[in-house]
Amino acid sequence: MNPGFKAIWIILIIIILMATGWKAYVAPDISRRMMVAAVISMVIALVSSLWLLPFHIFGIEIQAGVCILLFLAVLSLYNNGTESWGHMTYLLVCMLMITVIWGFVRKMYSYDPVFYWINPNWDAPLLAGLFCGAFASKAKQQFAMIAGGAILGEIFNAFLQAGGYMGYIGELRWWDSFWIAFAAARIFSILLKAIRAASMKLQELLWQIRGGRSS
Repeated sequence: MNPGFKAIWIILIIIILMATGWKAYVAPDISRRMMVAAVISMVIALVSSLWLLPFHIFGIEIQAGVCILLFLAVLSLYNNGTESWGHMTYLLVCMLMITVIWGFVRKMYSYDPVFYWINPNWDAPLLAGLFCGAFASKAKQQFAMIAGGAILGEIFNAFLQAGGYMGYIGELRWWDSFWIAFAAARIFSILLKAIRAASMKLQELLWQIRGGRSS
């Protein structure tokens, strides 16, 4: 599949789910107006790499559309301002862990990707997304952590390869990885929530079978 198509595919799925009444599962902590604005902004950021020239910092090629992503990531954390500083620190630590996972998996596969999980290009974002889904359950927090982790992870990968690799942030293939990670985070957190709800229902059922009485 050509670079960028997976990102467009995931964005279209999100739009369809939002339009068909699945917002409570996709992003319950984001208003519909904010969600529409974010999707439009992300589409602009994605396609901007086709006509805007990138800039280079310390051997890293960065597309201008990444600035939109960073703005949305900071805005999502700012709107989450009711959280304590301790929780914000926790989110930053989790983002750094996602960075390390992203960078090390990319570095490991740069040698010889013979043994891989699903796809050499997918495994790093999938693993990062699964950990992100375990670290936090809110869509805004996951978006910010994946955004920071994807950017810093690419920089970390370039640093680990010590000049043997130029990092590409904001290119179409990178956007594919970002959206794969975010989709994995949302799906995994929804599954965890469903498992917890089913476990509580099962405990309640067992309690009633043993002679209890629900309040």
